[in-house]
Amino acid sequence: MNAIRALSNKHAAGMLRAFGTSAWRHNPYPYKITRVTQPDKSATAITFGTTSKNIKETAVIGWLRHTNIDPLAIDGQQMRPQDFSENRLFWPQVQQILEKYAHEDPELQSQAAFFKSGWMNISDGRNPPPPGRTGDPEDILGSVLVEDKKIKQGSFQANLAHRLVTRDGLFQLPKYLQQKLADFSSL
Repeated sequence: MNAIRALSNKHAAGMLRAFGTSAWRHNPYPYKITRVTQPDKSATAITFGTTSKNIKETAVIGWLRHTNIDPLAIDGQQMRPQDFSENRLFWPQVQQILEKYAHEDPELQSQAAFFKSGWMNISDGRNPPPPGRTGDPEDILGSVLVEDKKIKQGSFQANLAHRLVTRDGLFQLPKYLQQKLADFSSL
């Protein structure tokens, strides 16, 4: 009986790994987050900028409400939608970065090498789908056109169902695009 239970647990763990379930992942958020508490201490602004001084409003991803959490101790993977208010000025910047630089991103280029042509989804790194599968709508940043195994420059089309924060935490771009966004946010 214990052998069957152990096999079942091993099988369940394999399923969790295979399908990218957040219960399996315990990695800390991979990118630096700057937090700035509002003067009235009702919320904390979240940004990828490198400094907490003179943050542009468009560089603020959103605000963590001060409820039963300590926003200074929380990382991007621990953020939850019920505690987060999105800055509507931020997402258009992410779209601009994806439109301008997606064709240069090494991770996306390697994915495009498996396409002859067609539209390729760009999945959010917080909850990537298994190979050959389509991610959840809230975890698809958008799509790019692939022609002859290469991403066509400027072809990015945003997915309006994407969410900056889900139950799996704050969104995650590939490293190259994340750096472009951080550079843009710091200007």
